[in-house]
Amino acid sequence: MKTTPVESLEDLVFRDKNKLYGAYFLRKRYHRHITLSLLLATLLMLSALTYPLIASYRYKGAAGIDIGVTVNGTFMSHPPDNLTLPPPPPPPLNPLEKKYKFVVPKVVSSEMGDDNFGKQDILSQNQNKELPPPDEQVTTETQPVNKTIEVPDQTEPPTWVPEMPVFPGGEAELYRFLSRNLKYPGDAKDANIAGTVYLTFVVEKDGSITGVTVLRGIGGGCEEEAIRVIRSMPPWTPGKNNGIPVRVRFNLPVKFVLHE
Repeated sequence: MKTTPVESLEDLVFRDKNKLYGAYFLRKRYHRHITLSLLLATLLMLSALTYPLIASYRYKGAAGIDIGVTVNGTFMSHPPDNLTLPPPPPPPLNPLEKKYKFVVPKVVSSEMGDDNFGKQDILSQNQNKELPPPDEQVTTETQPVNKTIEVPDQTEPPTWVPEMPVFPGGEAELYRFLSRNLKYPGDAKDANIAGTVYLTFVVEKDGSITGVTVLRGIGGGCEEEAIRVIRSMPPWTPGKNNGIPVRVRFNLPVKFVLHE
């Protein structure tokens, strides 16, 4: 049984016609062009999706520093804007001193009995006596001095207020500032020391940074370098409670990573 090959659409259209004409070759290569177009569009889409990942490596610090926070066991070099840093561990409670005022009572002897109290004949016996000149007056009794102990304000600033302190430009600018200014200590490099330094500090009512303290360090000079950069920060926007600027304690974990 002899079978007749099935003609393609192009051969059917150009039957008994001049196939050297350009339209025949365009129709013949149409499927190839469609395939190449789909591949090119797929590559462009993949490039657009991977660009943020490639661009994120620009924010890694010099000398192999990777700075970020650890959330639920996952390290994030550039946390999202809505990320809230975990509060630091509560400091030990110190008993507050209270202001007090104690006046020593003055005890006198009663020379007038209750029977004679208020009688006119007894009162009439009192005569006015002239006081001696001031230089001849002798003070026989020493009045007690009232002393008040002033206690400085030792109130611990809160770790959360309705309007939290903000670094100029937001959290993204905060991590860019750390990336540009942190330098990996030489001693830590030589000893292959890496890890996270946990810091806490107070953002004052005027936005200045005070009380920078290391909660947990890793050695090798990493704590000193982290403290140096935190103290060099520009003033923050202070935190507010009911629209009034207040002191707020803030914590910041900084991670040092050695890249080979």
